[in-house]
This record gives sequence, structure tokens and C-alpha cells, in this order.
Amino acid sequence: MRVAGKYVFFSTSIILVFLHLSVWIQDNHAFSVKKVVVSGNRLLETEDVLAAAKVDSAESIWDTDINRIQAKLAELPQVRQVEVSRMFPSNIRIDIRERQPVAILISNGLWGIDREGVLLPRFRPEIGLDFPVITGMHIKEHLPGEKVDNSKLVVLAEFIGELQEAEPIIYSLISEVTMNATYGVRATMVEKNIPVYFGKDRLLNKSKKLKVAWEHFASEGQFDQILYLDLRFNDQVIAKKKQGTINHT
Repeated sequence: MRVAGKYVFFSTSIILVFLHLSVWIQDNHAFSVKKVVVSGNRLLETEDVLAAAKVDSAESIWDTDINRIQAKLAELPQVRQVEVSRMFPSNIRIDIRERQPVAILISNGLWGIDREGVLLPRFRPEIGLDFPVITGMHIKEHLPGEKVDNSKLVVLAEFIGELQEAEPIIYSLISEVTMNATYGVRATMVEKNIPVYFGKDRLLNKSKKLKVAWEHFASEGQFDQILYLDLRFNDQVIAKKKQGTINHT
């Protein structure tokens, strides 16, 4: 009985200690939110992230609703993924993975578009405009964070995203991209504004052939002679020159 009584006393004491510790933690200002650390944002201003998160600095980090903050930040159109965590004793950490633009869409302003065809907010000048520009493609509604309401534009964005990953050199050489029913995808190169006709299928495979041909033309110093490049036929790169035509297989 004495052993049992000691056990009950010891258990009760442990519970009381934890209760007092819990109250102390809740009342201790050392655990109040002093700083919110934001990382991974480039398109988003840190101030905009903090405004959307609405972290209460008067709260203890124990009382901060991590799930609520995460859900609010996930609503931002630039955000692909977000993780919110506690950094003891007094900080909240927000790690953001943004949607990355692969091109700029000209449609009632300059908009970013990612490789899934999701529209991003209008570009700020400080972000830079070093992306291919999509022209001649229109959307009815401008809803950042939503996939654009133009299936051809989605296909084009997917191709540009694949090109950026698989053939970054060719991607960096393109200044403008468009698409129509006649020639499919047409890119305009930075060098001499040379048009390149890709057609409507096997676009990524054709870009590999374009890379080989482009390196050849560069080594020969032939860009001044080229009117356009045509990749639509028989796995060849047809170079239409100011005088004559050259097939580059």
C-alpha cells in the first residue's frame, strides 16, 4: 500500500510539474513571436507574404496556427508550395516554393506564365524581363493562379517549359514565340530576328536538331544570310537564305 501511495504521489507530482511548465510556457514572453523568417520568394515581396500570413506577434509560437497561415499563403497565385514551421524559441519560418515563369504573355499588359499554363501576376520591372515573349495568343479572363482559358496557349507554355529544361541554350536564344494553324509554333531568335518554324508536333525533338544546326551556322558566320529556318519536314532543318536554300540534316 505504501509503494502504491508513493507511486500515486509521484505520478501526481509529475502531472503538476507539467501543468505548471505548460502555464509558464504560455505566459513566458520568451516564446512570443518576435520574427517571421521568409525564404524562397523572388516574385513575391516579403511584405506581401507577411501581409497574407497575418502572424500575430502578441501570440506565443505555441498558439500560432501554422495550418491557417499555410492555407492562406497557398492561395497566393505565385505560390506552388509552402511550408510554415516554428523556430524555437520565438520565430516563425515560412519556406516558399514559387511558380516559375517560363515566358511573358502580352495580353492587356505583361503577365508571367509557368510551364503548366498557370497565369502569374503582372511583372514588376525589378524582376527582369529575360524570358521569351508569347505574342498573338489571347485570353478572355486574367485570373492569376489559374490555368489560362486557351488550350493552345497551355500547349505552348508546356513546350517552352520543356525547352527551358532540356535545351536551355536554345531557350535562351529565343526572343518571341507564337502559334497559329498554318505553321504551328514559330519562334523568333534573338540573333538577327531569324524566324524558326517548328510545326505542330515533335517540338522538343526538333529543338535538338535546331541546336546542332544553329551551332553550325554560328561557326560559319552565316546568320546574316538566313531569312528563316524551317523544321517542319522530314527531320531536317531547312535554311532559307537570301540566295538559295540549304538542307541541314
